[in-house]
Amino acid sequence: MGKVLISTTYLMLILSCVESCFLLRSFYVIVPEIIPPGYQVAKVETVGCDAKSVQLTVKDPSFTIESNGAVVALTSVSVGEGGRIFSVSARDNSGLERKMEVHLVRSTILKRHQRGRGSLNRSRRRSCFLLDPSSVVENYEGSYPKVIERLGSLYSDYVTFVEGQGVDAYPTGVFSLDRDTGDLLLLKAVDREEFPRYHIGFRVFDKHTNVERWYFSLTVIVDDVNDNAPEFVGPLQFTVPEHCSAGTVVGVVSATDRDEIYTDHVKIKYTLVSGSDMFTIHPETGVITTTTNTLDRELKENHVVTVKIQDMNGAPNGLFATSTATIALSDINDNPPTFMKSSYNVTVEENESEKLLLRIPVQDKDLINTSNWMSKFVITKGNENGNFRIVTDPQTNEGLLYISKPLDYEKTNDVQLQITAQNVALLNGSSATWQSIPVNFIVEKVDAVRAGLGQKISPGILTRDPPTRRALTSPHTPTTFSQLFSQSSGREQQTARSVSFGLLGIMTILCPVVLLLLLFLLLVFFCLKKREKLQLNDSGDTGRIPLKSNTEAPDDSMAWE
Repeated sequence: MGKVLISTTYLMLILSCVESCFLLRSFYVIVPEIIPPGYQVAKVETVGCDAKSVQLTVKDPSFTIESNGAVVALTSVSVGEGGRIFSVSARDNSGLERKMEVHLVRSTILKRHQRGRGSLNRSRRRSCFLLDPSSVVENYEGSYPKVIERLGSLYSDYVTFVEGQGVDAYPTGVFSLDRDTGDLLLLKAVDREEFPRYHIGFRVFDKHTNVERWYFSLTVIVDDVNDNAPEFVGPLQFTVPEHCSAGTVVGVVSATDRDEIYTDHVKIKYTLVSGSDMFTIHPETGVITTTTNTLDRELKENHVVTVKIQDMNGAPNGLFATSTATIALSDINDNPPTFMKSSYNVTVEENESEKLLLRIPVQDKDLINTSNWMSKFVITKGNENGNFRIVTDPQTNEGLLYISKPLDYEKTNDVQLQITAQNVALLNGSSATWQSIPVNFIVEKVDAVRAGLGQKISPGILTRDPPTRRALTSPHTPTTFSQLFSQSSGREQQTARSVSFGLLGIMTILCPVVLLLLLFLLLVFFCLKKREKLQLNDSGDTGRIPLKSNTEAPDDSMAWE
């Protein structure tokens, strides 16, 4: 029985349509525990090899292979429970050598892989074998069905069924088995990226007893073709400081490819299509670096470069994709604040304190509302006595100059300050320095009478220029009445005018008082006159003879007399 089974088993070619000589990678043969000399183990039938030049050899000295492909035992061979393995090779005039492993399996091994089937025979067993993987090329464009594995056919007492992925499990309808020839057929194109491998099982049953005798497991690997272009991963947005040195790392461009890993199909080359005048990219890692130190945010805040990724390590037949990457320049404090004017002249009265004297605006090209833009003012000269202080307006970024301690005209009649404008952050990446400007103060004397009254008028500050050139200083500095008429003819004239205006102020107050007093006296006089007249009219009640007017009409009795 075993002899008949072995002698009728043939080893077939994997792909009959290929011109080169190929052998099945492995084959399992059931043999008795002791193989006698002259026992034919198997027969190798070559297809696709040059029959005249083909040379068949066996790598086990206990066996030989004849010219017709029959493998025969030379001596008595004992097959242990673990089986026995030897190889058979075939070489033709093409120079290529193909090898096949022959697995000798004795029947005692069946006890390690047993599984009951149905109710016909509860003692039946089966043997499980794992075949070497087979392969198929994805997106095959030839005719279908296509033979991908020639398993060989058992003699007529056995029937083989196929199951698993690609047959009766998802995705179905990919493979089928020709039971007459033992060929595994590919029915349609497959996609490695969708399903990279298939696990298929072959179940061999005895036709007469319906007992499952063997189970073969085969893995079909889908070979990759370069059918997927590389893709960018993540946003292509990077930031680098302005004026950074050449060679500074900007960022890394990440890409992926769905094709088979560890092959040239996923070996990506990175190149810059545009922007190479200021940036460069590593062809293998995708790291972008700068090539210059002249990047200036104040001139151009964002740079856009085009990146190309191509598989096959950039070969002309490689698939590629392009995209744009945005490189933003972050701000550094490379621009100091600059003054709007070269100097300021301000007039201040003596004895004034806690008063805003001047607003000093500045300009800064750095990023607004950052420490590189915010100004910090410092009085670097002329404030040794602490008469002034300066702060920054957080809304306008101007310098606000105050007088904090009164000035004395007799001690100092003019003061010169030096104001320096800085930033909250230190200067960086620039050879520029902090700028300074002078601020000149003219101290005016205040006379005693006006100082006591504390009279002041609307703003109007005069400098030391001639009377024909009167100029206003800070709009925030109020001016006294006498300052409108101050001239540069000397302190004597200024003092005399201050005294005259003091007397005028006294007269202005006294005149209304005198007028009120005169009105009061006139009122008293009229009241007295009225009272005297009333007393004369009431004199008949005191026994006096009333006076009669000579214009009264005569009595009637006296008239007739």
